[in-house]
Amino acid sequence: MSKRKRQKRSTSQILFWLLSLIIVISMIISLIIVALEPQPQSAPTVPPPTITPFPTRTPTAAPTGEPTEPVVGPELPTATPNPSSGGFKPVAAAGARLADAGEQPARAVQSPAAEPAPSTAPTEVAELRFAVAGDTHNSSKVYRRLLETVARDNVEFLIHTGDLVYDKGTEAQWQKFQTLMADFPLPFYPVPGNHDGLGGKLDGYLAYSGAPAAHYSFDQGSAHFAFADSHNGGVTAAELDWLRDNLGAASQPLKIVVLHHPPFDPDGTDHVMAFGNNKFMRLMAEMDVDYVFTGHIHAYVRGQRDGVEYVISGGAGSILYRSGHPLAVNHYLRVTVRGQDLTVEMVEV
Repeated sequence: MSKRKRQKRSTSQILFWLLSLIIVISMIISLIIVALEPQPQSAPTVPPPTITPFPTRTPTAAPTGEPTEPVVGPELPTATPNPSSGGFKPVAAAGARLADAGEQPARAVQSPAAEPAPSTAPTEVAELRFAVAGDTHNSSKVYRRLLETVARDNVEFLIHTGDLVYDKGTEAQWQKFQTLMADFPLPFYPVPGNHDGLGGKLDGYLAYSGAPAAHYSFDQGSAHFAFADSHNGGVTAAELDWLRDNLGAASQPLKIVVLHHPPFDPDGTDHVMAFGNNKFMRLMAEMDVDYVFTGHIHAYVRGQRDGVEYVISGGAGSILYRSGHPLAVNHYLRVTVRGQDLTVEMVEV
């Protein structure tokens, strides 16, 4: 082989090895660059959110046992027949709401706003109208006519001032009373009279009259009504204690007490409470009672003592006491309440 050819081959080999070396160096440099570049980190694993269910409220159990002298709250009797007891089924009064045990009232948070300009329009006062009658025990005919008239008189309920029946409240008398009341469409709130307790006990009265207890109370509109028990002839010390506690806890601006026996007769007779008269009247004045509605005297009589208005309504069917009583007529009272104002109209039947 010639010297020229050997030189040419040698040159080719040198170029090949140089090219190979360049390629290897390039690869090494690439690997170094890759190794030196920051590697992207994978996103951390986020656990799914824990969902806590809305806590359910377990109602607090009511205390067991009944008080010796039950105080009745917003649940009130109406004239709906109750087949199980022969009386009337108690239901909540219109508009009344009983809170669940342990329930706290919600408070709305409002953004402050500019005070509105005072209105010159007169503020409307809600009107409450109800009827009062008492002493029905002798004439079913008069009492039936009275019930029919009251039902048409645009009143919300009827208060009865006692002596619903006669002859001390026998079973037959109470069944007759139940028949008279069967079709009466309005709520009916009585107090026991001296003729409503057989042997001094109110078993028949509580079974048939619709009253939830011997005494009870409720609020309606701007008025607080307290229904007391005087069926044994007057008010006992225990009944006065109940009245004091009940009236002391009342927040309504108008206080009305209902019971059968009047503590005095403005017409001057002695057909009144047999005991507790003065203590009762002192308590009424002390507790700022506005009106006391009673029965027992078979007439319509009104009078005032120590700023308390006493109204007697006993003309719903019993034999009228015409001697000494100018307004001894068959009647009921139509009572209208507007705020703290109360008016009484006598309606003859």
